[in-house]
Amino acid sequence: MTNPSVEQTPKIRVKVISPIPERYFLHQLPQGNPVWGSCRFSFDPTDRHYDWLVVYEDLRTANKDPRKNRFEELACPRRHTMLTTSEPSSIKHYGNAYASQFGCVLTSQEAWALPHPDRIFSQAGLIWMYGIGAHHEIAFDDMVAHPPAVKAHDLSMVFSPKRMRHTLHHRRFSFMRDLMQFLPEMHVYGRGARPLDDKAEALDAYRYHVAIENYIGPHHWTEKLSDAFLGLTLPFYAGCPNAADYFPPESFIPVDMKDPAG
Repeated sequence: MTNPSVEQTPKIRVKVISPIPERYFLHQLPQGNPVWGSCRFSFDPTDRHYDWLVVYEDLRTANKDPRKNRFEELACPRRHTMLTTSEPSSIKHYGNAYASQFGCVLTSQEAWALPHPDRIFSQAGLIWMYGIGAHHEIAFDDMVAHPPAVKAHDLSMVFSPKRMRHTLHHRRFSFMRDLMQFLPEMHVYGRGARPLDDKAEALDAYRYHVAIENYIGPHHWTEKLSDAFLGLTLPFYAGCPNAADYFPPESFIPVDMKDPAG
């Protein structure tokens, strides 16, 4: 099979602006090379030679003061600009004035929440948390060459203490807390439990993993699901109702947050 990251002559130069550090993007590319198919990516905020501009979330750049406004004087046509969103409508409002500056928008937010004449309603290519931490990193090629082979334990979960009532966080918190009572043998990671630097630590040694989104809506699946697959676990999943449009239906087990005992 041809590796799409080693196209002989990349022709489309894509500048990416994001508050997320560059290494998180390169971590998801073979050899850590900023090339995929016919596209070559640049994460240099000063780059003025590009054909497309992609803004992942907003114009802040990593390690910059988030309070300072930033603007980009375009070096490409406006129609070649894209906003990519990562948060659901229950958590973040991007605003029409902001989104309307872009030629197109790639989003899982509903049309009423983020209207745009050229919106792509889809999962937006969110960043993985598997294989990358403050003290540890598994390169893309190592993931492919050395998938986790020994599954010494059955079930794991990463616990989040967030419980805001205006989002799904509170229901997720209650569901996870109930699961911990029903399944005391389950290994729980996160704050107040087993410390976690790299998400792989909560996945590689396990056959099953509990993956719960903080929002339920079409096309909105996050690293909670993709990380579980990267760790070769079978996830018990609550989240995106059309996840089977992206993955085989037998690759995950849907669960109902309203029924933790089920």
